[in-house]
Amino acid sequence: MESIVKLTKIIIDNLFSYNGKQEIPFSPITCIIGSNGFGKTSILNAIKLGLGHYDVNLDSILNNKAKKPKCSIVLEFDLFTIQRSWSFDDSIEESIEVSFPDEDEKALQATEAEHFIENRIPTFLIDFLFYDGEVGSNLFLLSRTKLKSLFDYIFDLDLLMHVKKDSLSVAKRLLEQNSSKETEELVKLEKDRFGLIDSIEKNKEFLKQFQKEYKALLLNIQKLDTQIRNRNKKIKELHKQKDEKQEALSALAQNFKELNMFALPLLLNRKLQNTLKKRSYSPLVLQDEKLFVSHFRRFLEQIKSKIDEEEAFSLFKNLMLTESTTIELSMTQKDFKSMIEEMKNLQYEIKQMDLAIQDTETNAMEQEITRSLIEDKEDKNKQLVELHHKIEDIENTIENNEDTLKETNKRLTVIFKENQNTYASLKGYEELQEVAKVAEKVYTEELFDKLEVFNKTLAKNTTSFLKQYKHINEIYIDDKHRIVITDGEKILNTELLSAGQKQVLNFLIVKSILEYKEFASFVMVDTPFGRLSNANKKLLLEECYLQFDNLILLLTDSEFEFVQSQKLKYSTYHITRNALGSQIEAAS
Repeated sequence: MESIVKLTKIIIDNLFSYNGKQEIPFSPITCIIGSNGFGKTSILNAIKLGLGHYDVNLDSILNNKAKKPKCSIVLEFDLFTIQRSWSFDDSIEESIEVSFPDEDEKALQATEAEHFIENRIPTFLIDFLFYDGEVGSNLFLLSRTKLKSLFDYIFDLDLLMHVKKDSLSVAKRLLEQNSSKETEELVKLEKDRFGLIDSIEKNKEFLKQFQKEYKALLLNIQKLDTQIRNRNKKIKELHKQKDEKQEALSALAQNFKELNMFALPLLLNRKLQNTLKKRSYSPLVLQDEKLFVSHFRRFLEQIKSKIDEEEAFSLFKNLMLTESTTIELSMTQKDFKSMIEEMKNLQYEIKQMDLAIQDTETNAMEQEITRSLIEDKEDKNKQLVELHHKIEDIENTIENNEDTLKETNKRLTVIFKENQNTYASLKGYEELQEVAKVAEKVYTEELFDKLEVFNKTLAKNTTSFLKQYKHINEIYIDDKHRIVITDGEKILNTELLSAGQKQVLNFLIVKSILEYKEFASFVMVDTPFGRLSNANKKLLLEECYLQFDNLILLLTDSEFEFVQSQKLKYSTYHITRNALGSQIEAAS
């Protein structure tokens, strides 16, 4: 296919929100700035309508304030021009013309013009060249069947798939037309085979849908769990604070119990402490140290002291069995009083928290909200179980059908071998079956080779993206037409990607598609940056958008500020609105 050339200009006349003729010539970089609702997306839709790709009620395309009941869109490419017009006099009349710079080349009208456009700008390509950054052509949302159709077209393998499908269909009709008593079993088996194939394909689509619903339901349940936890957050926080204060109180109580068990009388009785300081002899004398140690050990056990036995005995002897006038206490009387006050305060605070927890837990409204959330979660869990059973049933059905299909194919082969003369008139059936097999074989070989080339292009385009994320190692399209993301060892769930990551990655794949087919040298993007981080905006701009010869960006004011910060050369147009509708003005 010839490469699509550059889009150089568009002229919108009374189409959608635009009143009168609005002309935009495009530079290598063109920025069209407008607030939401002013008509940025209308430009995109007008172009798609001009290419015959936008499905819309024609009654709604004419601007409400148009002076004449006519509207049109002109798309100027460097090698041809497309003009599509509508007249609304008595009935809606549509006309299409494709003209060429060379005056000697005849302009194309009607059906010829439509065929020309379809050949030069394939339908599937339009949503990629004229791209809606927020909602357009999200490859991650396409089913595997649609992705297969897309990549079959990109890799020029769609013809092989049509050959296979048509061969099998003709083979089936050939059997039916030559049906007789002798061929009844064969016809029945062949019908069964087609029925099984159809059932397997449909069930696989159902399975994908149910699996998608299952994931969504699971996510919903997780959100409900979070809501329930958040409802109990206040109670949890109170319990946490209470536990912290209880822990602090326990530590003080242990200190009181252990470190002060011998010094307590002195801390409580200053007179006794002063008297001991004046002593010239030990206040206690041990007559039988062995017996005392035995009683002392029992005492430690009774108070459940955690101090080492030797350490405790040493503390006692240093305090009570010494003639030294120096008394070393673990704390002063002032510190002791402060500790007692702190313990009292902690006990009071813990009591108040117990009351606050009780009040919160018995709050009727809070209980009702939490109960409603729990009931919703239980209902969702029931749905999840039912969905899980459905998925299991479909998986079992697919497996059983695939086993039955294998047996049916074997039986068909045996019947043909055993009754070749009887089925001589159906020889064409075998030949068509062989054509289908050859088409499948060639398809598989071609797909492998073309995927290898495409994935190299994709790897090149995603290199900068991958450098930002340590957990993503590789992105490729596999032989089942799935977008696969891996961490180097295992396949990652694409649902775990953020919306920004998906947006960047989606366009990197789109860029790889356009490069692979050498389709285009321009791209128009509506809302090109959305809510991306500045790093991803820069990546998307440098690695994707700026790689095209012509870049047309439909921007909000905030998105334009980012473009301005990149020090690029560009032409600028502003979308304004008045009582008549939208207008496009070149920046002065």
